[in-house]
Amino acid sequence: MDATAGSLTSNAALASQGRRLAGTVIDAVLFVFTLALGWLIWFAIVGQRGQSPGKQLLGLQVVREDGTVAGLGVMALRDVVLKSVLFWVVNQALLLALDDIGGLIAVALFGLAALWCVWDAQRQCLWDKVVKTRVLHGDAVAAAGQTVTPGAASGGGAVEAAENLQTLSDLHARGLLTDEEYEERRAREMERL
Repeated sequence: MDATAGSLTSNAALASQGRRLAGTVIDAVLFVFTLALGWLIWFAIVGQRGQSPGKQLLGLQVVREDGTVAGLGVMALRDVVLKSVLFWVVNQALLLALDDIGGLIAVALFGLAALWCVWDAQRQCLWDKVVKTRVLHGDAVAAAGQTVTPGAASGGGAVEAAENLQTLSDLHARGLLTDEEYEERRAREMERL
């Protein structure tokens, strides 16, 4: 395991839609307040732990569907490219094509993408669906810098494999892993025993 290794405890669960919305609002306020530069520096630091500044303040963490922490690349794709740059491009294209009504359509499309987590069983917004991520909240996430989910650790060891099996079982019971993901990951851990 690396220096930030640990295991995701069973106290982490899917983040509520309200907490996710609050994180997005905090990110937007910080982005504007710091003239983007401060937010980008902060994002570069916490992005490698699957967080944005707003998510860090609220104890949220983005993980991939296999349970591993989303790194800086996934976070940049998710939060910067899909949520910001793509929205800006769509907005500009619609404004050019449809004048003012195009801007309203772009805002409606962004709202639909963001609100997708309200009715989605895994509470995923459309950008989460695209990059295959989920947002968690819980005690393990609050200890930022010490969270690594099963499968992220390197090296063998029966004790570590047994701990990972327990964590996989917890994630599966909470609906954070599909049956197929659970069985595949469980088989890998069983080989390490």
